[in-house]
Amino acid sequence: MKNAFSPKVFFRYIALMMVTVFMLSSLTACSNEQEVKSEGMTITLNKSYKESTLANATWYYTSPDGLAMGIKSLKNDVEKSGLEVNSPLDYAEAYIRANNIPGKPKIKGKGKYIYFEHTRKVSGTEYKYLTCIYDQYDSYWVVTFACYKALYNDYKMDFFESADSVVFDE
Repeated sequence: MKNAFSPKVFFRYIALMMVTVFMLSSLTACSNEQEVKSEGMTITLNKSYKESTLANATWYYTSPDGLAMGIKSLKNDVEKSGLEVNSPLDYAEAYIRANNIPGKPKIKGKGKYIYFEHTRKVSGTEYKYLTCIYDQYDSYWVVTFACYKALYNDYKMDFFESADSVVFDE
């Protein structure tokens, strides 16, 4: 009876495993993600997002189906504007009022940020937004993701993964 683990079979097995590991590591190296760094903040976005510009946005990226943007507001500037903001919740409520966001979006907490979702019609097209508020020692960050309302459920998990990836320099 022939041994199932002959040296020839064993080396073929090892060679096959090495090829498999190489292929998997190549796929990992070709990640579909990019890191965006701006003013002490880093976020991971899908590579389909391309850098663009928008007035008043600290960073702004668009994709074929949506957008992602960040706005940094220094707490001193918020205070000088006359707003009574003592927490991320206060800031979110002020942001909702200042941007005439329709309805009364429910503000929820998720780990290191709070967020709300809302829908808005722009030039006859409905978009759905996920807006996240982060509290840093000297600033509030608003990170917003948006896409066509019909696609929101397809992108919602990706939006939250990007929101969860946010880190700030110490």
